[in-house]
Amino acid sequence: MIDGMPTVAVLMSTYNGEKYIRDQLDSIFSQENVSVKLIVRDDGSSDGTVGIVKEYVEKYPVELILDGENVRPGESFMRLVYQSAEMPDVDYYAFADQDDIWLPDKLRTAVDAIAEGEASIPTLYSSNQYIFVDGENRGLRHSEPQRTDLISHMTKNTIAGCTFVFNKALVRLVTETNRPDPRVIKSRLHDSWMMLVAIACGRVIYDEQSRMLYRIHSENVVGIKKISFVSRLKKLKRFFVKSEEANIRLITAKELLRLFPQMGDDKKQILKLYAEYQNSWKSKKALAFNKDIRENCTENPIVFTLKVLTNFV
Repeated sequence: MIDGMPTVAVLMSTYNGEKYIRDQLDSIFSQENVSVKLIVRDDGSSDGTVGIVKEYVEKYPVELILDGENVRPGESFMRLVYQSAEMPDVDYYAFADQDDIWLPDKLRTAVDAIAEGEASIPTLYSSNQYIFVDGENRGLRHSEPQRTDLISHMTKNTIAGCTFVFNKALVRLVTETNRPDPRVIKSRLHDSWMMLVAIACGRVIYDEQSRMLYRIHSENVVGIKKISFVSRLKKLKRFFVKSEEANIRLITAKELLRLFPQMGDDKKQILKLYAEYQNSWKSKKALAFNKDIRENCTENPIVFTLKVLTNFV
């Protein structure tokens, strides 16, 4: 706490974001009724992004990390989580993309929601988003509440990490445990991992309203973006040619089971459906024809069944 206000460490990974980053930085330092510390890790920008951030270092509590590596968003954000875990006087943490705009009450709304529960319980707040295109608010991204259970997030990710605010208990749980297989962070990214750990071992809050403008543009690194024809071909190729990401749900499930044995038996049973499906035809059938999983998977249920039968889940 600083001056009686909760302190939030805002974690931002930047990459060639000079076009929009000033709007986001201004909105972060316009947050009401919280004290903000911004930690920025640049992921190898070649434009003026670093210079802009340095301007803010002179005016605000900003720590800029420049190690020269380009490690992509998932690993870059996870490095920020680990590096900020022991920061003194920090009560909460938040992920921030470089190109959005936060409404003034974004952080305080999340902090108040988290504070309603026990501080010792790993807790993650998430929310809806306003879609922001060409300077216009196009309305809420989701018209219905999004699920925050284990099956829904093992099968697809519909809640964006740029809405996440989480407590110190979740950060400690993640950082005091061995790191997961690098393929998990590479494929599922930082936000999916933090969400899955919170679901498995703690508490997740979903706010149907939004307190941020999620900017959509052609340079989006992650999130909502147009899928090119080449990207579609690559995705199709992965179905026929085994890659290191072919069994990412199996790998993710195994890592959650390995790293967090304290989770409840109900969560373990769900994860074992993914982790053990290649062991026998009975196990394949249990995963392929689980009604809830089939209804929530990103693929068509028939395609999902084929993936299970050919060991591609």
